[in-house]
Amino acid sequence: MRFLFLLITLPLLQAANTPLGVTLLSNKPSPQSVGVPVSIWPQINTTEKGLLVYRYSASVDGGPFHIIRDFSQQPDFIWSPALHEQQATIRITVRNNGTKTTAGADLPFRIIPRVKGTISVVVPTANPLVALFSAPPCEEGTQFRVAFRHEGSESMTRTPPQPCRSGISNNAYVAGMRSDGEYRLRAELVKGTKIQTGEWLAFHTGLLDGDFPPVSVAVSRSDRSSVAEPVVLRSVASLSTGKRAFATDQDGEIIWYGRPGMLTRIIPGGRFLQIGDGLNSANTMQARQVLQEFDLLGNVIRETNISRIAEQMESKGIHSDCRKGSKECIPSFHHEAIRAPNGHTFALAGIERIMPAGTQGSKEPVDILGDVVLELNEDFQLVNFWNSFDHLDVSRAALDKGKCAEGPGRGGCTAIFLAPEAQAWLHSNALNYIPETGDFLVSLRAQCWVIKVDWKNGKGTGNVLWRLGEGGDFKADSTDPSPWFSYQHDIGFDPPGSNTLTLFDNGNGRQEKKSQRALARAGLAGR
Repeated sequence: MRFLFLLITLPLLQAANTPLGVTLLSNKPSPQSVGVPVSIWPQINTTEKGLLVYRYSASVDGGPFHIIRDFSQQPDFIWSPALHEQQATIRITVRNNGTKTTAGADLPFRIIPRVKGTISVVVPTANPLVALFSAPPCEEGTQFRVAFRHEGSESMTRTPPQPCRSGISNNAYVAGMRSDGEYRLRAELVKGTKIQTGEWLAFHTGLLDGDFPPVSVAVSRSDRSSVAEPVVLRSVASLSTGKRAFATDQDGEIIWYGRPGMLTRIIPGGRFLQIGDGLNSANTMQARQVLQEFDLLGNVIRETNISRIAEQMESKGIHSDCRKGSKECIPSFHHEAIRAPNGHTFALAGIERIMPAGTQGSKEPVDILGDVVLELNEDFQLVNFWNSFDHLDVSRAALDKGKCAEGPGRGGCTAIFLAPEAQAWLHSNALNYIPETGDFLVSLRAQCWVIKVDWKNGKGTGNVLWRLGEGGDFKADSTDPSPWFSYQHDIGFDPPGSNTLTLFDNGNGRQEKKSQRALARAGLAGR
């Protein structure tokens, strides 16, 4: 007979007759081995009416608590501890949005090594293309990594090295393997020029899960020539169909996939930033409401939502109220999130504002959709933000005359709340942080501009230092009749620190002008 053990703790500072009380429950008892996810949920006791929201934080080995998921309407939570043994404490804070009453509870939980003695082990995970490799502790000053190869192949791939810590086992997710394949994996310890290798362990990858959509990947290489990047990562932008980012090898075979959502950037340590659908802390909207950091397995390491960010913007002068009749709203994240060297995250979000009649030629008050650039700290808490309405000329309408319809967001627009239709003023779609100055670039697609913002790591003016593009602050030294990019994507200095700016030029404007010149030559212009 098997039993399900539930861990229960008393609420923090729970008074005898408080209107809100909470205890924590888990689906697994403590301790658990490294790499085992634990489902956690609250048991609520309340006499109050109102919307409840839930925040989860964790402390490791007595350290400070760090937020894992900020206040959200999602009550349950899957905790995925970092890949090492630890004594952790999970904390929930429950808030009644109507009364602002709060209550909390703690759940202590111990994570123990998966390895015993000197024998390494490899086990499957919830992702059929990812293995968990665990090895015994190694000497400080040494680095640990995992080498793996397909059975019968001599070509090897290795995980990034990680420093050994005295008395702590070594654990790593191993990704980059094809489905339904036989592989060999081994530990490698590197110290200076010396490499100590372990025994090969067999591992068989699983099949792609049934939720993965069929994909077809074109491979242009036919001569087996070498490539600079053996892995190609593809971010699938469609959120409505639940599609996921995935990676292929140079033969076009899938070797990894992530969580449903729109992946924006890879960050060090096998982590990813992503914008996805999910519950917020205020309303029923779910489209593009969450910003997540997740690992190779798809475990959420950190998450916030746009309504929670909007709450924090209140103290900085932005009074977001996404209801009809309101004048300003922060509706959703969109397009981009990047990680700065100091660990802060910059993300794009929309900002709706009802502007007076006459704005952009309107005959009555009009909903204008602009953008904010959010700077978040390591806990995804708002540090500062840049507001396009404060630093750009709102009278300059979108060059493509684009509009956004009310609803969850279509055609690259954010969600729209305040009116049946909004002017798609900027359609910002990319960010680039400049470490040397602490400034950043923004790609304004609907303006056909790339702008540099005087940020200085939050101490700048926020003013636009320059505008690159037609009608901007630079002259194109070219004989081309249409020398400028238009409706661009994915801007950045390449390599970082250089003065070479790269972008993807969609070229719509150039094609339009080319067509107009052809019509003019044929005498058909204006007909």
